Amino acid sequence: MTLNDIIQSAQGGGALQNLANQFGLSPEQTQSALQAIIPALSHGLQRAAQNPGALGGVVSEMASGEHAGSYADTSQTGAAVDAGTGALGQIFGSSQVTAEIGQQVSRVSGVDPQIISNLMPAVASIVMGGLSHAMQTQGHGGVLDGAAAPAGGGLFGSLVAAVEGAIGGGQGGDLQSGLSALINMFAPGVAVSPGHQQALDEILPK
Repeated sequence: MTLNDIIQSAQGGGALQNLANQFGLSPEQTQSALQAIIPALSHGLQRAAQNPGALGGVVSEMASGEHAGSYADTSQTGAAVDAGTGALGQIFGSSQVTAEIGQQVSRVSGVDPQIISNLMPAVASIVMGGLSHAMQTQGHGGVLDGAAAPAGGGLFGSLVAAVEGAIGGGQGGDLQSGLSALINMFAPGVAVSPGHQQALDEILPK
């Protein structure tokens, strides 16, 4: 499963049309925007996956429960904009980087920057909800349980250790195998033009 698979399956397969309706875009414009947003989210997530603290933050965001409706419920497309702001912060690290990514997505897709600034958090929230759903259905819900535990030890401490193991390519333990499965789902699943990839690398070096 990839990020594109998650978007295509979201809201019963109707996420693209629902996003188009929410933001006053044609299906073609929405598809162009998604083709630029998905690689950006993938880039940010794959970068986060190299750092235990950053990946732990992403998993905690997934475990919060705030994004389940964005992925599953067609009536939550508007609410996903608010829910996704925090998700973008976890994925890209700062509001400044998020804004720069938004400008790049706008240039690539031809969609107005203001619309992109609202569309990106909605898509991020759908992705967070979809990743959480996929982890649960694949039997890796323990990863999310670990992220929801209080910081400082216990399951959370196990999560951090498992993140370090997954980043290092280890295979031991259910948490570690679950995180490895999650990191594999960070792949974009769409073609990325060399120019777009280069711009993403410059904005957010891995």
